[in-house]
Amino acid sequence: MARAVRAALESLTGSPGGALGVRFHAPLLTALVVDAADQDELVPAVAEVSGALERVGLPRGRQFALLGREAANVVIETGELVRRLRRDLGLAAFVHEPDGAAFKVGVAADGTAIELDDELREAEAVICVGRGFAADGRVHGGPYLLVPGVASERTRRALAAARTGGGERAALAWALAAEAVAPVDLAVCWDESGRVTAARGSERFAALAREAGFS
Repeated sequence: MARAVRAALESLTGSPGGALGVRFHAPLLTALVVDAADQDELVPAVAEVSGALERVGLPRGRQFALLGREAANVVIETGELVRRLRRDLGLAAFVHEPDGAAFKVGVAADGTAIELDDELREAEAVICVGRGFAADGRVHGGPYLLVPGVASERTRRALAAARTGGGERAALAWALAAEAVAPVDLAVCWDESGRVTAARGSERFAALAREAGFS
């Protein structure tokens, strides 16, 4: 995983927006939104991303990890993961709680408020790290790392209602619209085989939508 993430980050040189140092050209307060369900892959992946940011001038003290999860009703033991992120990587790490403090980042097309974890309020850049692939006619992870991953309970309910009313296409459109008002500066995602891609969030998530058949 570490080698694959390193290679994906190095490939950014030839992508829209340029290399990592171009994207993160100042010591921006940067949130690493990570998928708590991917615990085996997560620490080496975050270590590579965090180390790469340090090398382009973004100190670890200006980075923090926010652990989210797509399914709010699934219990995930995050204590050890938080300890490893703090102890082994020197990162501040927080666990998202859907019913915790949140703030409004925008509104959906239907006027529904889009709310994210309050830890993101002061973030100047956002990186998503975790699963992101298309299979069986749907997207797994990807834009869902942000919403519903670190969204409020009210926003989670709105996305669930979109899925109930319009299926996976409607849910994905809702999640992509949420990313448009809360842009992801970089998405580092892997598929079931461990292949890693890195790109601007809107670019990677749109590609996943196409791969799932929702272009």
